[in-house]
Amino acid sequence: MKYSPFCFLMLFFITGISAAAHLASVQFLGFSDDGMFAAMEEYWISDGSGAPGAELVIKSVPADSVIHRYSILWPEELLYVDGMENVFLNSDNPARDSIHGLSQALLDSLGISPFNIGVHCIHHPLTDRDAVPDRVSFVTWLGALSYMGPEYNFQLRNHPEMPESPPEWLSMFDCPVLLEIIITDKSGDTVMFHMDSTPEPGYEYVSEYRIRDVYVERDSLLVIILNTVEPGFEGADSRFRMITGVLR
Repeated sequence: MKYSPFCFLMLFFITGISAAAHLASVQFLGFSDDGMFAAMEEYWISDGSGAPGAELVIKSVPADSVIHRYSILWPEELLYVDGMENVFLNSDNPARDSIHGLSQALLDSLGISPFNIGVHCIHHPLTDRDAVPDRVSFVTWLGALSYMGPEYNFQLRNHPEMPESPPEWLSMFDCPVLLEIIITDKSGDTVMFHMDSTPEPGYEYVSEYRIRDVYVERDSLLVIILNTVEPGFEGADSRFRMITGVLR
């Protein structure tokens, strides 16, 4: 289904929500050599408009702070040339290609490499229908079934929290949530804790978080990738959020 550029842009600016529903793909781009930095990219083709989009975020792992975020969403006018649909030549997603070009110099300067993903402890894509979305146990390394690293319990909580002055369109969707993460060791002691006091920019209207991936570098530096559900133009968008920290 296609919309005229005028109608599409009017709906976009009136609602303030995403351009269209989409199911994004994600790739963890790795840790830096010292494990202090990590990067994740996500990319999608929007349903309805067919517009390609991509985002790449680089974080300081210990501080869980954003070093740089690159975001590109093609506007409607780029999809057509003289009234004809513009085919993506030699590319499945030109927005993703542009993100790679913009970010490569910074990724290289930080030493972030896809050859250094640490230990991929957990992988629960949405196709894994038996996966429990809010809790999991993992070890940080595995040499043999009787020779493995320490075990941790990871619990995720979604706390419904409606904004003080929500936009009118939000009433059509589920209540937004604030994220809480608790990781404990075998003794029950908390070794990592994360709690949103206010929504992180870009995730103000997420209605659900689910555990997707856990990566560990040097037994303690942690990257968590979460599935997110948030409002979209033609339904719920499925995207991702990266949380980082240290197992202490």
